[in-house]
Amino acid sequence: MSLTRRSFITSGMLTALGGAAWWLHGGGLHGGPRTGTLLSAFEDARGDQYVGGLELDHGRVFGARVPVRAHGCAIDPLDPRRVLFFARRPGTQAFTLHRDTMQVHPAFHSGAGRHLSGHGVFSPAGDLLFVPEYDYENVRGIVSVRDARDFRILREIDTQGIDPHELTWLPDGRTLLVANGGILTHPKSFRRKLNLPAMDSSLCAFDAASGDCLEQWRLPDHLLSIRHLAMASDGTVAAGLQYQGDSGATPGIVALHRPSTGLRLLRAPQEEMKKFKGYVASIAVSERHDLIAAACPVGGARITGRPIGGGIACWSLRQGRYLGFIVADEPYGLSRLHDGSILASQRDGSAFGVDETRLQPQRRRFAGAAPVRWDDHWTSA
Repeated sequence: MSLTRRSFITSGMLTALGGAAWWLHGGGLHGGPRTGTLLSAFEDARGDQYVGGLELDHGRVFGARVPVRAHGCAIDPLDPRRVLFFARRPGTQAFTLHRDTMQVHPAFHSGAGRHLSGHGVFSPAGDLLFVPEYDYENVRGIVSVRDARDFRILREIDTQGIDPHELTWLPDGRTLLVANGGILTHPKSFRRKLNLPAMDSSLCAFDAASGDCLEQWRLPDHLLSIRHLAMASDGTVAAGLQYQGDSGATPGIVALHRPSTGLRLLRAPQEEMKKFKGYVASIAVSERHDLIAAACPVGGARITGRPIGGGIACWSLRQGRYLGFIVADEPYGLSRLHDGSILASQRDGSAFGVDETRLQPQRRRFAGAAPVRWDDHWTSA
């Protein structure tokens, strides 16, 4: 489906249509007003899909309509006003949002027999785009290495697994980490999981220039799907997991990878584990506040078919020690701001700051005639 000029919506039009405003209670979690921009896909009350975000300075939501649900995004390091958004699996489309004009254009489609995974990253130099894709016809994960201007595929990296999801750069700017979720799916069965008894998830480090796999790590329980990644400046990586077994018996939801010690599962008391429901939607780290935050949107109770509950599970980044659980209804996106604080989005359009000292959310409420529903990821720009 192609986009026309009728599909483009400016931030001012979207704000006016929704009557949108953000209430930023207090001066911020650690002092001072919130500033900057958070990028995310979202939908409106009618179910129309958008790519855009939130300007914290003005409390304004902006977005341009797209024909399919998007997931994560990548900011062009050579032109930060240019943002690539990637369709949620099993979608095949990527879109370019130009924040100066608030117009969105189709960027590329995945090839026949493949779909996107909702994520991608530019090279540090900005000349290449690395996109995880699932070649379901040949049952293999690949990272397509594309020209960042015209998006033609220059070469491919075999991810040494299937269901590649999020990827990130190590601080050296040459090594690429890829999370292989390990779950076999096929578009004919949509998102149904076809191989749980034999699923094989892994975290792989690749030489981005040669495509060589430098190292590969697995967790002890093969039902732990490694999906989301958050990087600290020293190369420590927090991985958000989704357990494919009994959610009440999950061995963990966050793994920590350090260059010196490899990949290990972080622990929490058993009673706390029950709150997580074995599912992490996104993950963020803050070195300034010694924090790993994992969004656990799935709650226990249901009202009119909708899950109620969930929250943010917190660990110490330095020690890997469990800190506690911040109760919140359906938190999804997490993003570290420039001051080191972490904001979380909620599916109903509201948001809150993660207060790791008191284990309480500091609310940032959305008020409007037509509130938005944020997708799973927020990216700080």
